[in-house]
Amino acid sequence: MTAPAAISLPSGEALRADLVLVVVTAIWGSTFIVNRLAIETAPPLLYVLARFALAAALLYLIARGRPRTPNLVRDSAAVGLLLAAGIGFQVVGQLFTTASKAAFVTGLSVPLTPVAGYLMTKKKPSKENLAGLVIAAAGFFLLTWPKDSATALNTGDLLILVTAVSYAVLIVIVSETAATHDVRWYSFGQIVFAAIGVGAARLALAPFIHGKGAFLVAEARPLVFDRTVALSILWMALVATVVTFLAQTWAQARMPATHAAIMFALEPVFTALFAAVLLGERMTGRDWTGAALVLAGIVVSEFRFTRGLEDHSNANVTL
Repeated sequence: MTAPAAISLPSGEALRADLVLVVVTAIWGSTFIVNRLAIETAPPLLYVLARFALAAALLYLIARGRPRTPNLVRDSAAVGLLLAAGIGFQVVGQLFTTASKAAFVTGLSVPLTPVAGYLMTKKKPSKENLAGLVIAAAGFFLLTWPKDSATALNTGDLLILVTAVSYAVLIVIVSETAATHDVRWYSFGQIVFAAIGVGAARLALAPFIHGKGAFLVAEARPLVFDRTVALSILWMALVATVVTFLAQTWAQARMPATHAAIMFALEPVFTALFAAVLLGERMTGRDWTGAALVLAGIVVSEFRFTRGLEDHSNANVTL
């Protein structure tokens, strides 16, 4: 007779990695609010460039003296340029959409990650991860599918879809390479190339910067370090970049890409909570249902349903 399935919970280190990513996603959830407030007056790309430049300087001070590893520049360039594209499109997209909706569209990277992972590495996600992804994707469907003309997909949403694709590929690359590099140098390299990518984009736009259109008008503004912009850059550089990238790189070295993607599904949930409190954005009952499904997907992905041994006494819950 077949014994009942046993549920195996994550090991101590795996659980710590999960908790680290929960903190990371909470911080990232706050960034949509911070960015929304900053780009009301700041030029979007110059604002992002200032964030990355300050973060890169701080990460260099942390990384110097540590050993460098083979392929560090190659891997850093791949992740950094994807990050530049993702952050750039995300911040510009926020000129045209709400903070909470921007977060949930970004969160589409969750169901896209296993697709990217399979195409890039041929690794199949576990049954538990797939079940969690399906549940989380259903939550995103409820949260992002247009409810009426006011919430239909707009220019900002489409721009942020590029972010979702970039992040899906980025998550796979980091999960595959993080364990091979010193976390400090790898985080520094990612941010340096992100700064290079954003800076190159800003230079390419320079001849057109005084043209028409909401983005060009916003980018033509001077970068004035008033209280809001200065505090936003400090938060984004110190906490949302230096702290989170060190933490993310450490944690992703201890889990597969699909698992990390499911943890990142928490980000838009945190954003919605922060947006409700700080910006007055309100979620409907349908939105809360979607958020609950996202959380359920994370919980399902955490369990490992394995076949027990021949004796019923062997079916248990282990830490």
